[in-house]
Amino acid sequence: MENERLDAREKKLIHILFLCFGFGIMAWLPRFPEVKANLGLENGAFGSLMSTGSIGAFFGLLTVGHIIHKYGALRVTVTSILILFSSLALLVHIHSSLIFLILNITFGFGITAVHVSLNSHSFHFLERRKINLVTTSAGYWSVGSLSTAILSGLLVGRVGLAVHINLLSIILATTMIAIIFRLKDDLLTPNEDTEHDYTVKEIFTGFKIDWPVSLGMACVVYLEFALGDWGTIFTKERLDLSGGLSTVPFIVFSATMIIGRLLIGKLLESATIDIWVKRAVILAGAGFGLCIIVATHLPPELVWWSYALFILGFGIAGLGSSFVGPAFFAAAIRRSSLPSAVVVGQFGVVNNVLTLGIKFIVAWTIQFTGSIALAMMIPTVMILASFYFAKSLKADSKAAN
Repeated sequence: MENERLDAREKKLIHILFLCFGFGIMAWLPRFPEVKANLGLENGAFGSLMSTGSIGAFFGLLTVGHIIHKYGALRVTVTSILILFSSLALLVHIHSSLIFLILNITFGFGITAVHVSLNSHSFHFLERRKINLVTTSAGYWSVGSLSTAILSGLLVGRVGLAVHINLLSIILATTMIAIIFRLKDDLLTPNEDTEHDYTVKEIFTGFKIDWPVSLGMACVVYLEFALGDWGTIFTKERLDLSGGLSTVPFIVFSATMIIGRLLIGKLLESATIDIWVKRAVILAGAGFGLCIIVATHLPPELVWWSYALFILGFGIAGLGSSFVGPAFFAAAIRRSSLPSAVVVGQFGVVNNVLTLGIKFIVAWTIQFTGSIALAMMIPTVMILASFYFAKSLKADSKAAN
């Protein structure tokens, strides 16, 4: 009974950490038009500048798992949280593209460092308690994402961007660090995963790529990245709606993603995860693509019909992609013989490189064509392509040597 109580407490605290994480890093997405205005950039340049966060993420994914493995999770997680929220708080004050570039790379590193730290503890909990928190933690992350999108939409035009993000950063950093110290006795300690002590050289020589899982993950998650980066700007510029209304499609996307992640446990009673993933990506790709195509070809006098189709398309995309990313993520851990903290980082490096390239392609497609709708067909095709990689999710699948 005591163990069950302790398990429930630890599970609750992990979920709160993921909720705070999602609430924090997604807070400024609905306010991207204000960030873009601060910098005075056009869509192509802004999209490229935002993509530079992937540079910091790349180094974070490559190193943080090994640092946790060597020094333990407590110090690494606290430092990661401080880097994340201090850089976010500074970003909303910047008008210089060069300074923004440096801070955005730091912000990308902070996001990745916290991501690896929290997910490493989720897998550590799975190893100790035999309870899988991967999908439910992703669900709580989405709850935070949805909540902050609603709040940010309400604050547009009422509370300044800097005040909003700075106050939020202070509150969330303090809360998350306090929770980490409450969990300190349960966190990964140095070299706990294995007796082997990784060197800097082995960070590179020991790198392993599970291509079917990595490509499947990249094809799925870029839809979420695309809608996060461009969803608000897309709706606002295409339909000339107010800042608050332009955030609604992304809010609906986040809400349906939560629903999908909470339902998957029940759905798995009738079919295996690879079957549900195949069904889900067809729904997401076909539904989203069709809604966007029809909405962008309606005449201006039917603007509210276009808006309704945007909302429907975003909702279908969220539902269809909801549990697919976590499924590929869990498969990467299952199929690897490396420590979980290292796999989280290495798996993320591959996907970071892949999505960085796609982000640049999408940004400059928008710049040269002037059409965000056309660029959105790229993630649409990608999520449909993930159908091919679903076989790597079967329980008996193994990574190639």
